[in-house]
Amino acid sequence: MNLKRIKSLDFLPLVLAYILIIVFFSLASPYFFRMSNFLNIALYAANIGVLACTMTLVIISGNIDLSVGAVISLSGVVMGLLLQKGLSIWLAMLACLAVGALTGLYNGFLIAKLKINAFITTLAGMQMFRGLAYILTSGKAITLSDPVIKAIGRGYSLGIPNAVWIMLVMVVLFSLLLKYSAFGRRVLVIGGNPHVAFLSGINVKKNIIGIYVLNGLVGGLGALIFCSQIGSAMPQNGVGMEFTVISAVILGGASLSGGKGSIVGAMFGALLLGTLDNGMVMMDIQTYWQDVIVGLVLIFAVLLDVVKNRKTVFAR
Repeated sequence: MNLKRIKSLDFLPLVLAYILIIVFFSLASPYFFRMSNFLNIALYAANIGVLACTMTLVIISGNIDLSVGAVISLSGVVMGLLLQKGLSIWLAMLACLAVGALTGLYNGFLIAKLKINAFITTLAGMQMFRGLAYILTSGKAITLSDPVIKAIGRGYSLGIPNAVWIMLVMVVLFSLLLKYSAFGRRVLVIGGNPHVAFLSGINVKKNIIGIYVLNGLVGGLGALIFCSQIGSAMPQNGVGMEFTVISAVILGGASLSGGKGSIVGAMFGALLLGTLDNGMVMMDIQTYWQDVIVGLVLIFAVLLDVVKNRKTVFAR
């Protein structure tokens, strides 16, 4: 990769900021710059990074999904209940993924076919899916002790957490999908201008539904990782996760207006958020101030995107 191409990367400022943050926390805490701590950061970021892969596609297409956290909740609860009924772990995990895909189909159908605003649709979905999780469990947690479940989010392979391996595989897979597949090119065209995409012969509705089904499916995968990490399935799982994932995608260079985004950038966004959280805990910064700082970082990232888009418009 030549220097000119490196400079053109939308997430290059994020990478530079990430390096500066690592240097700062390394100087601020003697316990930060350790391999064990970086593995903890990667483990924290893994679930966000996995979910950010398909959330990037959603945002590139000019849409949004606020129901991701609730999908994690509902999918995990269904898996837990099926395990309680004696179903095999593999069928229960498959059901978890299927529930996620069905929530995506629901969102995608309302948005693409019924033309309901994506923000409203997924906001309503967030309430409905979590409400169903509470109804199914009566608000109670379901303990998950199966070794297969434990291995997904808490196991290690070659000294690296399995969840991190899953994130890396997903990042490579969806990076290739976005860059080299016809589906990826259609997502970019739809996000750039849906009307032009329609005139070009792209079935916009079908592709939007496909994007949301894929996002829901990966939400089910996120449920597997999340439930494994905490050892239980409960309706409170994933609260606020959607905002963290969207933040990672935006930090990674995606534009809320659609048509632009990077899977690798979203992964770096997830790592940056994980590093910030980890470093601030080590510095004993109050939780409320941690939320304020993360919010300011997100605002700064959005402002950079606005400035960059304005420069692009004036350059034309």
